[in-house]
Amino acid sequence: MARRPSTVSVASIGSIKSLAELSHSTLTFAPSPSALKFPHSVPFTHSSSVQSTRVQDENADIDPDELFAKCTIPEVRAKQIQLRSDAEAKQEELRVMVGERYRDLLQASSSIISMSKSAKHVQKAFQETKDAIASQQQPSRENRTSDVGKEDSHLQTLQVLSAHIKLLLDAPEHLWRLIEREKYFHATWLFMLARVVHRALSHDDDQDEESWLNQGINVAEQFPLIQRQWETISHFRSQIVHRATLSLRTYEKSPEDTCATILTLHILESKPLTDTLTTYLSQRTRTMHMLVSKNSIIVPTATPNGTPTTQTNGHPPGASKLAQSKGAPPNDRLREVKSSLLILVEVISRTVNCARNVFQSQRPMQPALAIRVLEQMHIESPAISDPETPLPSELALSTQTILSGLPSSSYFGLLPPGIKSYKPYVELSSASSSVPGHFLDDKLRTWFDQSCSILRDSLDRWLLELDSVKSVWNVRSSLRIWLLQSGLVKTEQTALDTVFEEAIRKRVTAIWTNTIYRAKELFLKALSSLTPSSGVVAEEFSPLNSIYVSHSIPPPPVTGSGSAAYEVSYQNYRAALQSQLRGRTPRLQTFLNILEESAASLQKDYARISSDQSSKRLVCNLVAAYLPEAKAFCSMIADALASTTDKLMNQPDTARAMRNMIFLSRVAIEVSLASPFLDNIGCDEVVALEFRDKIGLLFDRIINRWKEHTISSTISVHDDDAKFLYIPLFASLVTGPSPALMESLHALSTSLHSLGLTHHPSQLASIASSLLSLFIDTFTRVVLNGDTSQNVQILNDATFLRCLALAWPPEALETSSLDTLIAALQSEVQSSRGHLQLDPEQAAKEYLMRTQMLLSALVPPSSSTQPAKEGADKMSALLTYGVPGADTTFLPAVELAKVSTRFPLLLVETR
Repeated sequence: MARRPSTVSVASIGSIKSLAELSHSTLTFAPSPSALKFPHSVPFTHSSSVQSTRVQDENADIDPDELFAKCTIPEVRAKQIQLRSDAEAKQEELRVMVGERYRDLLQASSSIISMSKSAKHVQKAFQETKDAIASQQQPSRENRTSDVGKEDSHLQTLQVLSAHIKLLLDAPEHLWRLIEREKYFHATWLFMLARVVHRALSHDDDQDEESWLNQGINVAEQFPLIQRQWETISHFRSQIVHRATLSLRTYEKSPEDTCATILTLHILESKPLTDTLTTYLSQRTRTMHMLVSKNSIIVPTATPNGTPTTQTNGHPPGASKLAQSKGAPPNDRLREVKSSLLILVEVISRTVNCARNVFQSQRPMQPALAIRVLEQMHIESPAISDPETPLPSELALSTQTILSGLPSSSYFGLLPPGIKSYKPYVELSSASSSVPGHFLDDKLRTWFDQSCSILRDSLDRWLLELDSVKSVWNVRSSLRIWLLQSGLVKTEQTALDTVFEEAIRKRVTAIWTNTIYRAKELFLKALSSLTPSSGVVAEEFSPLNSIYVSHSIPPPPVTGSGSAAYEVSYQNYRAALQSQLRGRTPRLQTFLNILEESAASLQKDYARISSDQSSKRLVCNLVAAYLPEAKAFCSMIADALASTTDKLMNQPDTARAMRNMIFLSRVAIEVSLASPFLDNIGCDEVVALEFRDKIGLLFDRIINRWKEHTISSTISVHDDDAKFLYIPLFASLVTGPSPALMESLHALSTSLHSLGLTHHPSQLASIASSLLSLFIDTFTRVVLNGDTSQNVQILNDATFLRCLALAWPPEALETSSLDTLIAALQSEVQSSRGHLQLDPEQAAKEYLMRTQMLLSALVPPSSSTQPAKEGADKMSALLTYGVPGADTTFLPAVELAKVSTRFPLLLVETR
């Protein structure tokens, strides 16, 4: 049998022939060593030789006699110096050339000797080949028929051999293609098929008639390519295992693809299925850790008392940088948090469900998916699967399927039937080819608990990105919708729901606690501006400046801008009008906004979460955790107001402190009675009643101090005015109260208005009656201890005070002291002047009719008097104490300048 010349042999012959020709040419012409080794140095050497030749020709033409005849001595010396320098340069060039080219020269000589020996060896081989061919004899004719049969059999053997080699040659490229397409089960089958083919080629037995040696082919010696190709293919085993293990981290894969990957590890690494399950779960755990690590770094914060708590802008302890960054809108943060959480829980559900689909039976009489695939691969098992539930195409593999995917697949029909029907060996009876049910349940339960722990930590950290209950509840709704569609068993759904509800409860409680904490800080900061150290004086309430002041109407929006451009300005204008109607000054509204806005935000959050029917239990837990905070908040407000009041009462500047205390009383009465704060904050009735009691006691304390201060300053002003204001000279009779008394009463009325209790008539009436009673008692005491030279005027003053006091209900104001004083004064006046011409009672009633608007705060409100009769004019309806006669001459207490007719139209405020 003649051998097929290999490609290497032909190439060797060609190279030897060329070497022989080169050797022959070397004998006729031997180039310099530099030309053989360093072709790039030739141009430099050539130019140098040309230049040196030119210099030598020039120097050769010089005649010394002619030189001395034509040139001067300095020129001859210069020529001498030039020739000497040229000689030295040539010597140096020769030295360098010998040093550089010496090794090249030696190596070139060795190469020439080697080439000569090779040429002689080739000539000898040609001669031996010629002699061998000439010595062969011509075969006889009778052996030609048997030789033809042998040649056909040998040709078929070569074709089968070429099919084996073809599969090994095509396998690497196709293996790369399968790995890139993540078809690791196909790649495993092809790899094992290539290993079988390699073993069929490399393991020859002399006793086997069908072995390659008996067929006249020494595969190992004649085809070294087979071993080199197998060395290339063998490296794919580690690549397939590594890439298949990493692909288990991809949670989006279907159960069929995951089963194929798991079987890859089981077959290629001979791993038991229990170990592959462990590998699968560990890779999914790495997936979860990788997803968790992608989130932003959390930076914990702390409160002034040193304990971690929420920040003042809505972030709890450990608020993230993302939540604090201004560049991330709330909607973007909500979208990122929701997406991250849904991906994380999707990994958990798909991992558990996929493990059950692969390792657990889905029907009573049907094995698990992985076992069904192994049964189909078993040699003794039928190749046809159950027609009711056939295996997916990516799992129902065979050698024919693998070969059909290779290029020139028809050529592989020459392979032996044993190779074409090859299946990887599977031992179904072995424990490594099955996963017990209790083992699967234990593994999944352990992994699920670990995943829930990771999810719990991540959920707590990622919810820190959300600073509103609305966003947190949006995430909760999305998670609950996902949970209903997750496909997990009931116990797992319950466990995840518990994790979700606990994280949501903690975050909502933290947001609510932070809202209260922020309101506390802002309220205490606002109260600190009223303390004596701040140097700030509260504004004084004035009905003229606070109620009867018109606000500027916002300009209309620009054409084409839409209603949104006008909405903000309109809402601000509307809020200003509402505050004005409620009698709130801008400073008071600022104080109350701190409490009302926080309470309104909490109430809005509660209304949103309580509307969800599926969250009743969670809402109850939230309310139970929130109520202590709300109670402490209300208690803090009352204590802070009381503490600030104590500081103001100890302030030496009484007038300045009194204005701040009056402002605190307005804050207290508004919070306890008019503000929706208590209704929105969510306190129970007991806490609200306790808060109102504390605020009421504080309000009474401030008002009592204010009464003392007002009466003291009013009486001092009355005494000063009484010394200088006398009865006018032109008045023959005293017909009304003194200017000093009217000045004092007007000051009391103005002080009552400055309390800002216009919208609290019951409190204002109670304070007015008690203030008037205190003034009457003080006035009576001062009159009894004072000068009695003007008894007539004092009698008129006392009579007017009694007339003013009788306008109040008997239970609201006591007049016994006035009655005693009036009786004593009347007896003294009658004894000294006789009977009075004008009745003081009638004069006091007429004077009250004239001054009822001036002293409006000292008379009972109109609601406590008799209603106006039908048919009465508007004037009588406004002036509840009677309309003074127009023809009655008014006698002023002092001389006044004649006023203009337009003077009553002016709005004048007494400051």
